[in-house]
Amino acid sequence: MIRANHKSHWVKFSRFYTKTLIGFFFGSVKYHGQYEEKGLPILMISNHFSFYDGFIQILLNLKIYKRRFHFMMLEKELRKNMILTKIGACSISKGKRSSLASLDYAVEVLQDKGNLFLFFPQGRIKSLYTRQFSFEKGLLSHILENVKNDFELVFNVNLIHYGTNLKPDICVYYETQQINADTDAKAVENAFNRFAKACFTKQGAE
Repeated sequence: MIRANHKSHWVKFSRFYTKTLIGFFFGSVKYHGQYEEKGLPILMISNHFSFYDGFIQILLNLKIYKRRFHFMMLEKELRKNMILTKIGACSISKGKRSSLASLDYAVEVLQDKGNLFLFFPQGRIKSLYTRQFSFEKGLLSHILENVKNDFELVFNVNLIHYGTNLKPDICVYYETQQINADTDAKAVENAFNRFAKACFTKQGAE
């Protein structure tokens, strides 16, 4: 299991790189949501549809949440690009004994109010047009059962708008969810699907 190892100069570079990358390929980033700062660690759950995922959430974190950014990815992929650990990447090896250490590390990250932990519960890239989201079992349940301190659960759905301009826009939807000690992974999955449906509706989809 590989832990995040933030280095300030790499974090600064990642912010510059992200802004440059997104600015080059997209016309604009439009944010839709409200957030009240409560000084708590944040668990962010997002849809996963492209290479740009992760970069989009870095921008969202910079603009709204301003936390130390953490994200989880498959260990075999992270080992190909270990520099990502310096901007917050940590690993999980699904189906292996070490995955338990990864789950416990996610719990550890969410004990620090300065942290944001992002993961994609779909587990892999799916179509942008996916309307029904099925969560992989494991990580979310482990977090809900084992994080004993307060934290905020944030849903994030990103959609692409192709209008008449040369470059498409990224529409970033975000919303804080109400959770309590009885909230389980299935309830979160259902709530995320309701949120996603509302985002598609706002986007103009029928």
